[in-house]
Amino acid sequence: MADNSTGTSSPANLFLTPCGLSIAHVNKAETEFVYREIFQERVYLRHGIRLQEGDCVFDVGANIGLFTIFVQEHFRGIKVLAFEPSPEIVKILRANTAKYADAVTVYPCGISSTAKQELFTYYPGYTIISGVQTNEDWNVQTIRTGILHQWRQRYPGQDDPDRRLLEVLVNGALGKKEQFVCQMRSLSEILQETAIDAISLLKIDAEGSELEVLAGIAKDDWPKIFQIVMEIHDTDGERVAQTTSRLENEGFRCIFEQEDQLRETGIVNCYAFRDR
Repeated sequence: MADNSTGTSSPANLFLTPCGLSIAHVNKAETEFVYREIFQERVYLRHGIRLQEGDCVFDVGANIGLFTIFVQEHFRGIKVLAFEPSPEIVKILRANTAKYADAVTVYPCGISSTAKQELFTYYPGYTIISGVQTNEDWNVQTIRTGILHQWRQRYPGQDDPDRRLLEVLVNGALGKKEQFVCQMRSLSEILQETAIDAISLLKIDAEGSELEVLAGIAKDDWPKIFQIVMEIHDTDGERVAQTTSRLENEGFRCIFEQEDQLRETGIVNCYAFRDR
């Protein structure tokens, strides 16, 4: 169900961005990382991905809303549907979009192959790895790689932290996980409910559930989607090939890119597009 209300008072933690936005958030390190990716490196507008006035964007895995806010700040007349299943993060997403984004509808749910309920794992110490398809070993390796990257940026020329210190930092970043049952819906269900006939950009950051998101698009709805940017968690070494096959069968051309700081994680970005 869509929800446009804020539903909560603004969270106390605020992050002041270099461009002057005061963003409600949970953890400074991850907010800095995501802000840099979206606002400075423009990771979702590479390889010919573009937006224009009047477009509709689906933000699957919106987290605290940085991409939704970026779209609203940089393009006129863009409509955004933002999907986020974590109740705690939804509160922050609502606060941020109420402050900085006008044409946004927040959906407090996840996106999957069909409407169902699933167990969601939430990491308060590192919210961006929360999801329904959690792999503890994968999460630890991802955070370890991120901490090493930050360490090398902060202390250039110095040795990496020793193993014991690194594990302390990883465990501290993860925090104590929480689990709850969340509602999942399919993209085609949303399209039918809203009568939206064109998605200019489908952004997917579903922490390992990206193929399930694609599986929830009915055959008749694929022609409504023109651009896709998605993060692929290639945990088994086969997901990039599976994604390529799925998207090319629907007429998309795909470009894959892996960011330097994620080269040891198997996380790959996919840019898919076709003629409007």
